[in-house]
Parts: sequence; structure tokens; C-alpha cells
Amino acid sequence: MAMDRGTRASGLFKGAFRAFSFLFLMSSAPALAEDPLERFRIDLEELRKENEGLQGRIDALEAEDEEARHGLGLLSNLVEVSGYADVEYTFTDQEGEGSGFRVHNLSLFFTKDIQREWKLFTEVEFEDAPRIESEKAADTVKSSQGTIFIEQLYIEYHPKLSWDIRLGRFLTPAGVWSIYHYPPYVPTQTSPIIYKVIFPKVSDGIQFKGSFTLRDSSIDTHLYVANGSGNPGALDRNEGKGIGARVNADLLTGLSAGLSYFGERDNEGTLKMSYGAHVLCNGSALRLQAEYQIRSNETDAASGFDDSGWYAQAEYDIGKWTLAARYDWYDPSSESPDDLWTRATAAVNYRFAHNVVGKIEVNRNWFDGLPTEDYSQAILGVAVAIGDL
Repeated sequence: MAMDRGTRASGLFKGAFRAFSFLFLMSSAPALAEDPLERFRIDLEELRKENEGLQGRIDALEAEDEEARHGLGLLSNLVEVSGYADVEYTFTDQEGEGSGFRVHNLSLFFTKDIQREWKLFTEVEFEDAPRIESEKAADTVKSSQGTIFIEQLYIEYHPKLSWDIRLGRFLTPAGVWSIYHYPPYVPTQTSPIIYKVIFPKVSDGIQFKGSFTLRDSSIDTHLYVANGSGNPGALDRNEGKGIGARVNADLLTGLSAGLSYFGERDNEGTLKMSYGAHVLCNGSALRLQAEYQIRSNETDAASGFDDSGWYAQAEYDIGKWTLAARYDWYDPSSESPDDLWTRATAAVNYRFAHNVVGKIEVNRNWFDGLPTEDYSQAILGVAVAIGDL
């Protein structure tokens, strides 16, 4: 009886196994019976579809690249524009002057890298919101206000970072203020007394600028030949040429000093030789700068005289605030040593943004031995920078 049950169970198990095997073989029969050529055709079709997708993506990338190249080509034809502007309100008790708003400066810089080694740079200054009106029936000026001035216009050849050559009109390289004087980056709206007096503001000519390292100190040099002061861009009104030089050395981290020179015989025949010394100290929050300049003036008809001056300025940053103070001293003639113009200046700046600064400035001017009366001045101003100066 037991044997019959075992035999019957074994038979049932074998029957179930044969049924399962039959069903498995039936379900897999199409795959086993598939034609290899048919399988190859299907794989080839799938590869073709993949290739079409890849080609579409490549075409899209090429179109984007062409568009990018076209955009870069358009940008390369553009001129980079930057500059600055400042507006102020002045309170003054100076005789003959009134308090009021002043649309002081609008200066636009145009820069174009013509090729890798050639650049064109232009600075156009519009001072006091200029307006020029002509007579309709004649080539004459009916009325004019303000000043339009091409402050810089030069072609630069710069084959290496260590040197370049500029041909045209450039800021006379002398001291510190003549190079770093833009309103958004200096604490005062008024410039030092000696600025544009002992050295000319701009020079028309050719300038060589070079940099090198000497005993771990970086040396910057300028050497230039120019028409001299008082001459327009069209011609030189005398046969002589002015020669100038500037050298600046980084002595220590944050500390630099240098010397400047410019010599010329001006349009009236006066031989002028200007000499200057400067020092600049930049700390994390404190900045100090000072300049001393002296000019020898010699004429054939009379004995010569010297005029000289100096200033010292300190700035201190506290967050977005800057506190500044400057003292100016100018002697217009060594023949009258008692004639002096001195000025004390205090200023507070607040930087609303990286390129927007508000200014409050107070000046007191003293004139010893000079016909001008002493006067005070307060200036409220806002200066903005457009792009990188």
C-alpha cells in the first residue's frame, strides 16, 4: 500500500516536470527558432536610428558653435566703452563765486584691441555740461558753455607685458595724482593745488613705458618726448620739444616711491624744468600718499624764479566708509617767499556700490601775501564709474 502511494507520487512528480518542460520549450521556441540574418537586420536598424540621433545632436552643436562664432565676431567689431561721471553741490563764501549745483564731469573711454599687439585708446571729457550754439548765417559761435576736451588719444603697441609704446596724447606721467585721479577712486572732488601746474596735464608725443625687476623690486619707467605745454593737437608752436621721464619702484609690500622730470622751452621762450618726488603706501585699511614738486623757470630777458609745492594725504577705510584728510602747500614764486597758498581738506566717502560713491568734503583756503581773499568751501557729490577705468 505504501509502495503504491510512493509509486503514484513519483509518477505525478514526473508528469508535472514533463508538463513544465514542455511549456518552457514552447514559450522559448520563437527565440530559439529565430533567423540569425533577421537578428542582424534588426540590430543594424537600431544602429542606424542611433546614428541618426547622434548626427542630429552633432548638427545642433555645430549650429550653436556657428552662432557663437558669429556672436563673437560681432563683439570683436565693437569698441569697449567705460568712463565716469560726477555731480556735486558746492557751498562757498569765495568772493565772486556762488553756491549751487555743478554737473562736473562726464568722461567716456573708448578702447579697441585692433590686433593682439595694437590698441586704440581715447578719453573724451565733457566738463560742466557743455553746450555750443552757432550762428545760423555764419561759421561763428553764438554762445558756448562748459568744456569738451580730448584728454587722451593714443595708439599703443604692446608686444610684451613688460613694455609698450604709445603715440598720440597721453596723461603726463608725473607723481601719483596725475595717473590716479578719477573721481570714483579718489576721496576728494578737488585736486591738489600743484596738479596741472608744475607738470602739464597732458602731453602730445611718443611715450615708452617699461617694467623690470631689480633686486626683488618691481621698477616701472616712463620716457617720453612731446610738443610741450600750451600746444594744440594740430601743431607745435615752437621748434623745441619737451623731454620727460618717470620712475617708480615697489620698495616693500604696499610701499612705492619714485621721481619725475619734465623739461621744455615753452612758446614764450621760457626754459622750464620740473622735478618731482612721490611716495605711496597702501595698507589693508590705511593709505598714505605725498608728492613734492618744484619747477625752475628761466628766461633770457629776466632772472629766473622757482615755484614749488607739496601735499600729503591720508585715507582710512571703515567698511563702506572712507575718511580722508589732505594738506596742500604752494609757493608760486621764490622771488616772493612770503606768498603762499595753503589748503586743508577733510572728506568722508560712502560707497553705495562698488562703482558708486557719495562724498562730503570741506576745504579751507589761505592766501598769504596774495591778492585773493581766504575762503571756505563745502562739497556734496556723487561719482559713478562705468566699467573698468
